[in-house]
Order: sequence, then structure tokens, then C-alpha cells
Amino acid sequence: MILSLLKKYDDLILNNASQISSIESSLRTLTYVLPGRFADAEFASETLFAALNLIGLYHDSILARAAENLPPSRKPSPSPHNRYTRYWINSSKTYQHASLALTFLQYTDVLLEMGVQKKWGKEIKWKLIGMIEFIKVMCRIILLYKTNERTVVEPTIPRREIDPSIFPSTSNGDVMGHHEQGESDTWVGKYTKRVRDSISVVRSQHSQHYDVNEYLTNKVLMVEDVRKPPDLVHKLHSFGKFCELLYILRPLLYVIALQKYGNKSWRPWLLSISIEMSTIILMNYFYKTQIPGGCRWLSTLEKEERKRRFRQFFFYILRGPFYEQFTSNKPILSLFGGILRDYQPLWENIYFYTASS
Repeated sequence: MILSLLKKYDDLILNNASQISSIESSLRTLTYVLPGRFADAEFASETLFAALNLIGLYHDSILARAAENLPPSRKPSPSPHNRYTRYWINSSKTYQHASLALTFLQYTDVLLEMGVQKKWGKEIKWKLIGMIEFIKVMCRIILLYKTNERTVVEPTIPRREIDPSIFPSTSNGDVMGHHEQGESDTWVGKYTKRVRDSISVVRSQHSQHYDVNEYLTNKVLMVEDVRKPPDLVHKLHSFGKFCELLYILRPLLYVIALQKYGNKSWRPWLLSISIEMSTIILMNYFYKTQIPGGCRWLSTLEKEERKRRFRQFFFYILRGPFYEQFTSNKPILSLFGGILRDYQPLWENIYFYTASS
């Protein structure tokens, strides 16, 4: 009974993939404007946001499974990030479980914090925060060692990169279609044994704008396209591994310091930013001295992760004593308009809004 319902739901998602994606985007936009509009609007907004993210995870799995059954010319080319994360998810059940647990907490941590604070108060809230950060640290350490001591890239699961329009409607026949009676839709390479589309399939999918040169140009492989997925991120060793472990521990150490010294003390803020800055500086030194070619020869995936970690420094202007003394009630907030000011009570009182963990 349950399996048949899931099958019907999967078919519904595939047959209306474009509309479902539009609805998800519209509802996510709604969550950004709800805070401050009515009583408990913030909690309602976070509930909707968390639910959309969790449902979106299931929708992503439906689209990914369906994309595997598409003919070669319709099958989307995965990004380095998706190739890498999907490889480890398929290679290790432990990686899969740890990455999903981490993703679940990242999607729901704000909601859990708000709910516990509303129900049991701040003392229990901080115990919950410490427990969540501890679980996140353990998940990332597992991911570090299950990837043979490689940098933990975020997100740790594949992103949604599939254009819903690639899925044909069931009313138009099966996925492969029929173009000319008696002509096969695919052919198999004599030496590679890989299945390829016939020229009739390619022509039908590029009917009015068909250009052989353009089609072949899109199929050109770059260096990263031929690398094995694990090789998209370099292995860490010596102090490189130590830096990654310290970076992973940073949020938990910050929470412990907050609980000891309080949110108005500079000590937790300085401890956290010092750890973050030192790990980035030392990791750059590791790349320059231990990786042939240095930072210039890092993969696209590694460069994206470095940029993401640099962007995390923005949250320090919204934390602790720096926020109280330099950011709060200053002209900088008025530059961003009323919607951003509606979020001000949230990043002042909800730890995970600015935790970047």
C-alpha cells in the first residue's frame, strides 16, 4: 500500500517536475518575507522552510533516479561537486548516513532551537545547541575519514542540478521515443561498449536549432571531467589534516566558550575568528608547500569550498560583542531596508541564524 502510494507520488513529481520546482521556489520566497508579519510568524516561516528543504531532498532523489534512465543526449552532465559527493554516497553507507544526518540538522537546527526556547527556555536551549554542534562535529569527522582524509566540502550531498524540462511527459510516449520505424534509438561503441544516441535522436531533440559543431563542442571533456571523482579533492596529511580537524571543531569550541563566558564577552568571538583565520592561512600554506602547483592547481570543487569558507566571515559582524558595539543600531542596517530589519530579533536571539555550522 505504502509502496504503491510512493510510486504514484514519484510519477506525479516527474510528470509535473517544472511546476513542482516553481512551487518550491515560490514557497521558499514566502519564508523570507513572513518574519515580523504576525505573531509566531518566525516559527511558522522556519517550519515551512525546514519542511520544504526536507521534502526537496526526497524530490531530488526522485529526479536523480529518473535522470539515470534518460538517453545519453538528455542525461545532464553532473558538476564536480555532484560527481564527488555522489561517488562517496554510493561507495560508503557510513558516508551516506553521516551526510544525511548533517544535512538534516543544518535544515532544522534553527527550528529546533526556536521550538525548545519557546517550550523550555534558554537554559535547555543551550544544552540543545551544544548537543547539535557535537553531532555535527562527529558527522564531519566521519566524513573526513570516510573520504580518506580529504577536505569536507559543503553541502555534503549532491545539489539539485537537473532541469525539470529534460523529463518528457508520459503522454508523449516513453522516455526514448520512436523517431523512424525500424531505426534503433541507440548504438553501442565497439571498443568502449558505451551506449550512444543515434543521429536521429539527436536531430529530434535539437530539431530547429540543430548544429553538429555546437553539439560536439558541448561534448568536449575538460581535465576535471576525466578525473576520477575522489581525485577532485586532494588528500590531506600532516598539518593539513590537523587544520581541517580544527576547522571542524571550531563551532563546538565556540559554543563551549559562549556557555562559559557569555555572549557579551569578547573571548568566544576572538577564539572562533582566530581559529577560522588560522586554519585558512595554514591550509593555504599546506597547498603551496605540499600540493604540486600550489593553490593554482586546486580543483574547481576545492576553490569553491575555499570561497565558501571565506564568505563565512560575514557572520562575525552579526555575532556577540562585535554586533552589540559596531553593527547594531548603526546606519549599516538601514541600508538593507525593512525586510532585513524584520530578521534583526532572530539573529540577536537565535544562535543558529549566524552560526554558519
